[in-house]
Amino acid sequence: MGAEWISAFGVIGAACVTGFFAVALRRLTRDNTDQHNRSMDKLDYLTDRVEDVSHNVNGLTGWTKAHEERHRWIEKERANGGS
Repeated sequence: MGAEWISAFGVIGAACVTGFFAVALRRLTRDNTDQHNRSMDKLDYLTDRVEDVSHNVNGLTGWTKAHEERHRWIEKERANGGS
């Protein structure tokens, strides 16, 4: 009868250890998923900000080219005797 008791306690111990690791793994997976989702939210925010800056830079580049062209035109007019 001693072997049966040892086997019973062995099975119970194995079930407890397996259950503990299953719970721990589930928690780690959930924590990892939560962290992953937070990271994705931050990256999405940064992507939006970079796109906003890109649009601003493109707009500024166009304005700068037009502004420089206006200065060239003014200098040309002054060189030709204009006001």
